[in-house]
Amino acid sequence: MLIHEDVTERLLAERQLRASEAQFRTIADAMPQMVWSTLPDGYGDYFNQQAYEFTGASPGTLNGESWADVVHPDDQQSAWTKWRHSLDTGEPYEVEYRLRHHSGEYRWCLGRALAVRDGDGGLVRWMGTCTDIHEQKRTRDELLASNRRKDDFLAMLAHELRNPL
Repeated sequence: MLIHEDVTERLLAERQLRASEAQFRTIADAMPQMVWSTLPDGYGDYFNQQAYEFTGASPGTLNGESWADVVHPDDQQSAWTKWRHSLDTGEPYEVEYRLRHHSGEYRWCLGRALAVRDGDGGLVRWMGTCTDIHEQKRTRDELLASNRRKDDFLAMLAHELRNPL
């Protein structure tokens, strides 16, 4: 008995899938942000090259729950609570936290993620980015401190000018 199966469509689909994945990885590695993805349960399964360069971690070592190892200990609970909320509700994830840089210093980053859904609305995965906002946050904090000092000075000056009158 001779059985013949045409696998042309399957091979074409596999080739298209490989091309699409290669295109995604190229785009993700071209971005200046850290790009990551997780399975629907939040288990990390992809981090782009920038994530490994930023953290100094070896490729493949951030997958799963290992990502938490580079989050500052003081920020882990808050980040986890927000992440758990997004996983439970499907709502977008956004958090500012400190990540350990390859230099050993912790730097402020903005983490964001969106749920990816299939045609029926089912959660397929999460796609996210982390952006280094350390300098912007430091500058903002310096400006706020300067503004507080100015307000304190003006309040003291107003008080001193009222006293002689």
